[in-house]
Amino acid sequence: MLAVVRTPHTEISVNGEGSEQILEWLRQKYTVEVFSSSPAPAPRKVDNGDELVDINDTKWWGKMRKQLLAGFRLKAGLTQKRLAELSGIRQSVISEYENGKRPLTMAAALKLAPPLSVEPEKLLAP
Repeated sequence: MLAVVRTPHTEISVNGEGSEQILEWLRQKYTVEVFSSSPAPAPRKVDNGDELVDINDTKWWGKMRKQLLAGFRLKAGLTQKRLAELSGIRQSVISEYENGKRPLTMAAALKLAPPLSVEPEKLLAP
């Protein structure tokens, strides 16, 4: 779910176990409006006139989603070479994934996820 905290303006995506408790905590401190992404909602206006849109429909996300792997790799403190050693995927292929020259498959995500300490699904942007 996507929760928008109006003041201070913050957008938070929470999913999984405990998400309702997090949302309740936020509601105790802030005015919160919750939006669901399934099915994709029509664009909505919030009080300040901003329009909420599905991130998957933006040009920004189109560019950024191919950088997910690089972001997780850097967060884990790994070089492409070290990630290649740990995952068994050639460094040149990892570079192609990170630069959007090759689509990341579930099979590759399953190999890359353990050294990055993330769930494979997090590497696969919608």
